[in-house]
Amino acid sequence: MSGAAILRIKKLTGSGIIRKAARHNKRTIQAELGASSSIDPTRSHLNETLLGPLTADAVAQRAKDLMAAAGITNLRKDAVLGLELVFSLPVQHGLNERDYFMACTAWAGDFFGGEKNLLSSDLHRDEVQHHCHVLILPLIDGRMNGGRLMGNRQKLMAMQQTFFDVVASRFGLHKAPAKLSGLTRQVWAKSVLQALQAGADSVLKSKVWAVVRDSIERDPAPYLQALGIDAPTPKKRMKTMTEIFTGKGKGKEQETKSIDFGSCQKMPSLCSVDFGTKTLLPETTEPPKSKLMVDVVRVRDSELDPSMFDSETGEFYSPPPKNDSRQKQAAQWVEKALKERRNMLGPSTGKGM
Repeated sequence: MSGAAILRIKKLTGSGIIRKAARHNKRTIQAELGASSSIDPTRSHLNETLLGPLTADAVAQRAKDLMAAAGITNLRKDAVLGLELVFSLPVQHGLNERDYFMACTAWAGDFFGGEKNLLSSDLHRDEVQHHCHVLILPLIDGRMNGGRLMGNRQKLMAMQQTFFDVVASRFGLHKAPAKLSGLTRQVWAKSVLQALQAGADSVLKSKVWAVVRDSIERDPAPYLQALGIDAPTPKKRMKTMTEIFTGKGKGKEQETKSIDFGSCQKMPSLCSVDFGTKTLLPETTEPPKSKLMVDVVRVRDSELDPSMFDSETGEFYSPPPKNDSRQKQAAQWVEKALKERRNMLGPSTGKGM
């Protein structure tokens, strides 16, 4: 047997949301039972209540009674009034559904504050993929703490791992694949499309087929799960010699693999010697700073000015730098300012003025 165990969770907020969710789970919303729905009303009699009251009104009343017993009367408008977990099985799973979903329900009670917080658990067999809805009241230490139970992304990932370790793996299921990118996503999407075409699935002729196809290409993992297809392993393409020598490598410390006689990153190297220019590196690239590296410029004696030769040291010396025009302007401005100050103060009688 193969297939992935799927667990989804969402917050329930807004007035009357518990009753509305329970009505869907009890199949009492007539608008959901039409010809365009994914629900097959002729199979709804196969559904089963695994835990909790049999009617939506009784489920909503149970939530109110539990909150009243905890002394909770006033809640914020945006308060989380419940959590809904949906456990799904692959199409061809070969498991005892009731045993599996009962184990899922028991785990949900243990993980989210105890069995007392379980409002209802309903098994649906009237859709292609059989699944179970579990409604939970987020009542912890006498307070409604839906946000605390949901937590952040890290906590949700830990929840998925715990569910897999405690329940899914025990029934021989594997973890649901994460969203993919690159070659693997393309191969998986191709497998889904081929399966739909081979089975002449009605979705191929649907008005929303273009949207469905785009969704498959973006994230094929849920479709593989729904169709009960084992995830194919793409063949890794071998790199060409050109890609090997011109690749950028991995991580922060990347080495240039291309053969380049105009630059060099490792030292010591003759690349630090410049024959006629100051640097052989691109203008936008700064050479690495190191005390062990010195830029050397080879210059012939015939190219130097004879007047700059020092007979005592036997070496040529550099001429003094020319004054920059900005430096001249600054000096003139300072001299002018000092002159104006002396005129304002008048003749000085002190020494040193």
